[in-house]
Amino acid sequence: MKAILAAFFLLFAVTTLSAQNQPQTPQQPQQPTNPNETDSNPRFWQATFANGGHYLVKLDRISFASKHEYVGNGAARVVEVTIGSDTSVVARFYWLEPLGKDTPIAAGNIVISRAEQIQKDVANRVSPSLGKIQVIKDYPTTTHTHTVEYALQTPDALNSLYSSLMAAINTGRGRTWKEPSN
Repeated sequence: MKAILAAFFLLFAVTTLSAQNQPQTPQQPQQPTNPNETDSNPRFWQATFANGGHYLVKLDRISFASKHEYVGNGAARVVEVTIGSDTSVVARFYWLEPLGKDTPIAAGNIVISRAEQIQKDVANRVSPSLGKIQVIKDYPTTTHTHTVEYALQTPDALNSLYSSLMAAINTGRGRTWKEPSN
């Protein structure tokens, strides 16, 4: 009886150890739900912009990320996403619109819309990339040398960028986000 019991425990131990040493099949990475992004190097979040810019940051170096809205110089409403890292560089991604665009005075809205369209049409005739919103820097009044800035073309693009960034931070999985072209 002792021999049978010993053989049973030996067989159980060998079976358990064998199962523990079997290679585990890796889980397939979950596909991003954001249509403007793809999985990428798991250590980085990166973004590519319609105007040709590119940004890359290591996920474990991000110290903060924020999204906020403000009025700039009394002339534009700015929605901004900011990323800080453990370096002195701060990245700013923003979309802006002239103040008064949402005013109830229809004539004002028509004038603003028409002026914006004329500016884009003229710029597009000179160069296809000139019609895109570009970053305008006024050192040292509005920014400093340790700031990188990206102007996005639509508020939806900015929201998509922020969703991608937060998903990468919260899951620890790298992503590559691409601004949709208009």
